[in-house]
Amino acid sequence: MTDTRNKPGGRPAKSRIDKQRRVVSTKLTELQYYAVRKRAGEAGMRVSEYVRQAVVAAQVTPRLNRQDADTLRKLAGEANNINQLAHRANTGGFALVAVELVKLKNKIVEIISHLSDDWKNKERKRV
Repeated sequence: MTDTRNKPGGRPAKSRIDKQRRVVSTKLTELQYYAVRKRAGEAGMRVSEYVRQAVVAAQVTPRLNRQDADTLRKLAGEANNINQLAHRANTGGFALVAVELVKLKNKIVEIISHLSDDWKNKERKRV
């Protein structure tokens, strides 16, 4: 057997950083697999390269943490107050509830300020 490492020509060796040595595996349903395979074909790529690029470029929305969940529950509770004030405004006139609406608006702004930046600045994109 001859040693091919010292022969001239051929493709240069990849650097240690460029070598793909780590394997990440996942399971897909038949439908998911064929969807990925179809998209890879449309992109003119092998499935492995398509998945690699999709994984690296993906933006993942983190799970809702406990604090944000509590804050969103409080915010949803204020919707009930808005409905009650709207009902009172319809029956007795807007002037009767105007001050309460301003207070409610300020409370809602305060509740929203307690949300983490992940939820306040969340982009609504899907990958």
